[in-house]
Amino acid sequence: MRNVLTLECYWNSECKYKYFGSKTPYETVRGDIRDSIAKTKDTGCEAVSIWVITRHGKRNPDVNFAQNMQHIIKQKDFIVSSYEIGNSSLCAQDIENIKNWDVDMDMMSKPNEIAKEGYQDLLRFANRMQESFPKLLKDFQEQDYLFLQGFGQRFEKSARAFVEGLNQNLIVENVTTDSHVMAPYITCGKYQIKVRHGPDLYHEEEEYKRTADYLNMKERIERKLGLNFTFSNEDITGIYDLCRYTWDGISDKPSPWCAIFSVEDLHVLEYIDDIRHYYRNGYGVSQYSQKFGQVPLADLLRKLEQAKNGKGKKIVSYFTHATMMDMILVALNLYNDTNPLMGAHRDINRKWTSLLSTFASNMIAVLNRCSKHGQIEYYNVAFYWNEKPLLDLCNRGVCSWQEFEDIFKPFLNTTIDFCGFEWTKY
Repeated sequence: MRNVLTLECYWNSECKYKYFGSKTPYETVRGDIRDSIAKTKDTGCEAVSIWVITRHGKRNPDVNFAQNMQHIIKQKDFIVSSYEIGNSSLCAQDIENIKNWDVDMDMMSKPNEIAKEGYQDLLRFANRMQESFPKLLKDFQEQDYLFLQGFGQRFEKSARAFVEGLNQNLIVENVTTDSHVMAPYITCGKYQIKVRHGPDLYHEEEEYKRTADYLNMKERIERKLGLNFTFSNEDITGIYDLCRYTWDGISDKPSPWCAIFSVEDLHVLEYIDDIRHYYRNGYGVSQYSQKFGQVPLADLLRKLEQAKNGKGKKIVSYFTHATMMDMILVALNLYNDTNPLMGAHRDINRKWTSLLSTFASNMIAVLNRCSKHGQIEYYNVAFYWNEKPLLDLCNRGVCSWQEFEDIFKPFLNTTIDFCGFEWTKY
């Protein structure tokens, strides 16, 4: 006789966990630039220039992760059969939802390409930007804007979606490689050798996978599914990716594969993403990430300074990777934990999280010209992360021009001469 508590079923849970590290849907974490307090704080201020850097929208998994997912899909009948013979503790409706789930072949056959949801993320983001700054973001002349995309389909389509969201026919410029301000680490030989292809990149992650925290998570999943075989770490990753890649963020439609996990299981898997980002893009390699993050921030200062002097753009927008978004945070010394993230122990109160660089994550800087009685008095710069005021900068996200210069001017001296040689294997 089956004994399942309906209150523990995933399908009718009123509070589903929606955070999946860097693969979290943008809709889950975003604010709304139209409602921002920082934007409307000074009533005598008018936006005169905007600088934006954005991660590409939701994309398909790469080849290796897609293979892990396909391997799990082949086990779907075993998962259903285990329930039917009474071995599984999944709920009936959750099993039915997995059974009736159909794979999106585009997701599997077009690795790394932007998904339909990812296109909509950028289009809707641009719509909100235009609604927020209707006087500034209209009637563009060629000299009024700069849109620059990284190399690859997911960047091209993200940029195209953003331009479409502004409801204007604008030109997006290409770069021959990603080594511009959007991703200077791409061609940095020393970083690629020492970090991205180095022997220690996954050391803390692999250590965590040997802890009781991680092993207990695997045991819970195996016990819940009631199968007569154990899962490899790649299998667990495959199930997790099925959960997070097939969650529809815009429609807020959960993936049936997420029913396999408890909230605690998802916390464990999220930490793996956090460790990976920490030691690849974050404070774990700050000797590199800090310098790389300063490169686009120096560009930000230059662009807004030009606009302040009447020679700038209405909008500058770059389309980049999660890696660059993480590095910008390191350069600004934001979300820096007192103790480093370690594989031996999961700190549940950590500041650093891969949720900071979800799909379509973005940083926005708005130069405002403020006046009283028709006389220009001062400029300020309002900062946003994922359309929310970046509260840890200056006065709850709003910097006076002097404060802005004090923070960003040192970045103008940044060099990446330490790279040694150009990496070309991208």
